[in-house]
Amino acid sequence: MKFFKKAFAVMLAVLMLSSAFVLCAAAEENTLSGDSMLKFNEDGKFKIMMFADSQDDETLEETTAQLMREALDAHNPDLVVFLGDNTVANGYENQAKAIEAIVTPCVEREIPFTLVFGNHDQEQGVTNEVLLREYQKYPGCLAYDAVPSLYGCGNHNLPILSSKGLDIAFNLWFVDSGTSTAEAGGYDYVREDQINWYKDTAAALKVLNGGEVVPAISFQHIIVPEVYDAVGMIKVPFSIPDFYYNDNNYLPVPNFGAYEGFIFEPPCPSHINGGQMDAWLETGDVMATFYGHDHVNDFITNYEGIDITTVPTVGCNSYGNDINRGVGLITLDENDLTTYEYEALRMYDFALTEGSKIPECDGALSTFEYVFYKIIDQFLTVLHKIASIFSFTK
Repeated sequence: MKFFKKAFAVMLAVLMLSSAFVLCAAAEENTLSGDSMLKFNEDGKFKIMMFADSQDDETLEETTAQLMREALDAHNPDLVVFLGDNTVANGYENQAKAIEAIVTPCVEREIPFTLVFGNHDQEQGVTNEVLLREYQKYPGCLAYDAVPSLYGCGNHNLPILSSKGLDIAFNLWFVDSGTSTAEAGGYDYVREDQINWYKDTAAALKVLNGGEVVPAISFQHIIVPEVYDAVGMIKVPFSIPDFYYNDNNYLPVPNFGAYEGFIFEPPCPSHINGGQMDAWLETGDVMATFYGHDHVNDFITNYEGIDITTVPTVGCNSYGNDINRGVGLITLDENDLTTYEYEALRMYDFALTEGSKIPECDGALSTFEYVFYKIIDQFLTVLHKIASIFSFTK
C-alpha cells in the first residue's frame, strides 16, 4: 500500500511539473506588452479569431491583408490563430517575408497570435522547425513546440486564466496534423505520441484544476475522419476512389440536416484514423474542434457531442469561394464554459461596410460582385434549410 501511495505521489508531482512547464513555456514565448498569460477580460469574455489558409508567398495579396486588418479592427480579438497552410513562398528568405506579411496586422495591433502548420507550409524547402523560429521572432507570438520529440512541429497548448485570478478557466490545444504520407496514401494524421502528450497534459491540467476537467477547444489543419459520419455521408458497399474512411466506403453526398453552413467539396481527412477523436471523447475536455484545409468549405457539425467546424479560407491567392471567403470568430464566456459562440464572418460583409478599403485593393471584386455573392449566400442558406427538412435523419 505504501508503495502505491508513494508511486501516486510521484506521478502527481510529475503531472504538476509538466503542467508548470506548459504554463512557463507559454509565458516565455509571449513578449507582448509584458503579459505572460492569456486571460478572460473583465467582462468575462475571450475572443479568438481564426485565419485559415492564407496560403500566399512574400507578395501577400492586398485583399487578404486588408481583410485581416478590417476583421481585427472590427472585432478586436484577444487571440489570433493561423490554421495552417499559412505561407507557401519559395526558400527561406521568401518564407520569412511571407510570414512577416501575414503576422504584421496582428503585430501592429498588439494582438497575440499562435498557429498550426498545414500540409503545404514546409513544401517550399524550409522545415516547419525553421518556420516556427521565424514566427517566434515577432512580439505576441505564443506558438511553441511543447515536446520537440513529438511527431510534427508546434504541438502546444495555451491555458486561459480566469478574469478574477490565476485559476485556469479554459484550455486551447494546437496540434500538427502533418502533411502527406505514403503510409496514409494521402493526407497525414495525428500520431500516437501526440495523442499521449495530449492525454498526459490534460490530466495535469485536471490536477491543477482541483480534479475537474478543464474545458477546451482544439485547433489543427487537417480534419478528422469522423467528419464523414458526422455529416451523414452515405455508406455504400462498393469502393469509390478517395472516399474510404473509418473502414467504410462513402458517397460524397452529405445529409443536409446534419450540418450548418456550406460543403462545396467533400472533406479531405486522412485515410488513417489515429484515434484522436476517441482520445477527446475519453478525456472529456474538448467541446469543439476547428480546421482549415478545405478552402471552400464552411460548416459546423457534431460527432458524439464534439463540434467539428471547418473555417473558410481568408486567402485570396489560392483556390477559394467568394461566397463564403472570410474568417472565423469564437467567443468564450467564463460565466458558462459548457458552450461557446461561433460566427463565420464573410469578406463581402466587410467589403460592403462603409469605409472599407477592400474594394480599393488590387485584385478586389467590384461592389456589385460583393453584393451579388451576399445574395447568393443568403439564397443558398435558405435552400439548405429547406433541403434539411427533407433530408434523411442523421
